[in-house]
Amino acid sequence: MRVSFLGGIGEVGRAAVLVETRDARILLDYGVKPSEPEPLFPGHISPKDLDAVVITHAHLDHSGAAPLLMLNGGVKVYATDMTFKLSDILLRDFLKLSGYYIPYEVLEVEELLRRGIRVNYGDTVKVKDAEITFLDAGHIPGSIQVLVNADKTLLYTGDYSTRKTRLLSGAKNMPRDVDAVVTEATYALTEHPRRMDLERDFVNDVIELIDLGGRVLVPAFAVARSQEMMCILEAYGVRESVYLDGMAVKILDLFLESKEFVQGYQLLYSASKHVMRVNDRKKRKRAAESPGVIISPAGMLKGGPAAYYLERIFDDPYSGIFLVSFQVPGTPGARLLEEGKITVRGEDVEVKARVKQFLFSAHSGRSELRSYLGSLSPGTKVFTIHGEPEACRDLADYARNELSLDAVLPEKHHKYEI
Repeated sequence: MRVSFLGGIGEVGRAAVLVETRDARILLDYGVKPSEPEPLFPGHISPKDLDAVVITHAHLDHSGAAPLLMLNGGVKVYATDMTFKLSDILLRDFLKLSGYYIPYEVLEVEELLRRGIRVNYGDTVKVKDAEITFLDAGHIPGSIQVLVNADKTLLYTGDYSTRKTRLLSGAKNMPRDVDAVVTEATYALTEHPRRMDLERDFVNDVIELIDLGGRVLVPAFAVARSQEMMCILEAYGVRESVYLDGMAVKILDLFLESKEFVQGYQLLYSASKHVMRVNDRKKRKRAAESPGVIISPAGMLKGGPAAYYLERIFDDPYSGIFLVSFQVPGTPGARLLEEGKITVRGEDVEVKARVKQFLFSAHSGRSELRSYLGSLSPGTKVFTIHGEPEACRDLADYARNELSLDAVLPEKHHKYEI
């Protein structure tokens, strides 16, 4: 078995891993890296040279280039039904926002969905001399890890989390008896806080501002984070004047239709009965002017309805802007945290509203990443990808020096024998 990397080396984005067995060529993910002015794509590979493609989940850094594989007849693509449905929404939105720079069209997205082969957690499929097993990754609804078994056995973690959240139970019983692991290293340098402490701090701050008559804007990713914030508020009894806007509303309805992918379904269902869905201009204006909580994309304040609300509450000291995820350097959210400023109608302005960051995460942190690698047998090959260079290097060094694993930070396009 050989493995090579077409993207995702020393960066978050462009995930693309090629696994070659004696007879089969299997591509694991094919994503893009959003950037300005145009998104970056992984290395080219012809679909006619592939026997199968597996998409671990719908986030664009793992799925955004997949429609390119449909341009010349297509290839078998495996993913969960939830991943295909989420991809349909995210890829169409991607085309709407960046279509000028994207070398495929809606027809290829539709072909991807039409040709896609739906799999469930625990399923195994045969591709020539390889068996591919799909395991719950605990990252977002529908996300999977991929176990490839041929003459050797390789686990591709994709993005994964072993922690329980209000939506998901987390990855359980990850394979230990493998010859190689390709692991994400996104948060290899970061210890995540205890989830319950984070939830409690978030809710206490929300209640404090609402009691003052303020509005709390929660910019959140449309997929999973927005719905998780709804569930947290519901669990703590915050049910009055909670608004949900933007693409997050469509994703909520999709989650409600697919309960098999949401372990916290009952809580989500209860939250959905109390949240007020913003679907027109009048409701958006009311949400912006009324004391309460507004959950809205974009999670890093790059557009979306969150930008509308931001302009209306930034100068109110009794209101708040609570960022609930990592903010990529250079985004409006990162600037808000660093400088306390935003741009409104072309002018830089000071933000008087309370600004706080609560680092909820759908990825494994430093301890979780190290704990899983510590369960592997000495000598197991480990490739650290999908993280900044320092994070990938730190995790590889730890695995090699402390755990006696054969760990490397791989080079792009180099073929590694397993």
